[in-house]
Amino acid sequence: MAVPQSLTFREKIYRINRKIRFLAKRGSLFSNKTRFFFHGEDYVKGTFTIIFLNSTFLFLLAYLVVSVIAQVATGISALAFDINTVLYYYGTNYLITGEKWSPDAVHTVFSTGPIIAFMTGILFFLLYLSVITESGILRLLVLWMFVQSIVHFLGDMLMGALFTKGFGYVIMYMFFMDTGKMLISVFAMVVMVSIGILTSRLFLFSGNIYFNYLNGNNRRKFIWAQFIYPFLTGNVILILLKIPEITLFEVFTNATMLFVLLPVAILGMKSQDLFFDEDPRTMKLSIPLVVITVLLLLLYRIFFGIGVRV
Repeated sequence: MAVPQSLTFREKIYRINRKIRFLAKRGSLFSNKTRFFFHGEDYVKGTFTIIFLNSTFLFLLAYLVVSVIAQVATGISALAFDINTVLYYYGTNYLITGEKWSPDAVHTVFSTGPIIAFMTGILFFLLYLSVITESGILRLLVLWMFVQSIVHFLGDMLMGALFTKGFGYVIMYMFFMDTGKMLISVFAMVVMVSIGILTSRLFLFSGNIYFNYLNGNNRRKFIWAQFIYPFLTGNVILILLKIPEITLFEVFTNATMLFVLLPVAILGMKSQDLFFDEDPRTMKLSIPLVVITVLLLLLYRIFFGIGVRV
């Protein structure tokens, strides 16, 4: 058996020289960016921070879109019963005394928002499926709007039955007893978990916005940066935005998104590796997205703080 010869000094110098020329040709010899290497693919330092920030602003933008659509639809439905409304950032003020509410008015007005959220959720889901192979960042906005629609429908149903608010008024006027309310809450929770399980792989496909593939090295960090951390941070921002009028009902309703995201995170971390394509990706914070989201949040707080009359 031949013993491998150690490299001579001249051979070592030759290999070092080749490596320097290779790095210089790549343009990375004097780069001040630290990179992390995972099976041949390198990631600029701060990659997952950029993913987290972009996703957080898209989470907030999706909340504004779905929330305003549901709120305006509720105000319009109230007009059918000659009930004027004032829309605030923390809820809707119905310009009617309690004894004038009819069962039909309660059923229609307080179910309109969740039903509209359900319908828009289906549209957002179909839209996401149609652009699932695209790599544009706005595709993540569609995904977040789909999840926000689930919360405004099933989350409102779940917490409404427990708090007797929102969709809970509809349940109350249907004369469900406590057992029936609990069953409705459990049903809503099971459906949300099931949605998370069935769509977990579709959530992972959003990884092609930043990566050519997801594997065991980047998948866990990606899931936390793309979904879990934005969910937590986004909800904290919404609470701060709505202080001092924020209610426990809204906090818990927004928190029901965990029933969708936790199955996505658990199954996603155990998922098989996904290869998307070999096209180069640009890793950067979307400044227009940040500016638009911050501006809309301020306008939402100002105008809905004054009150929008329908």
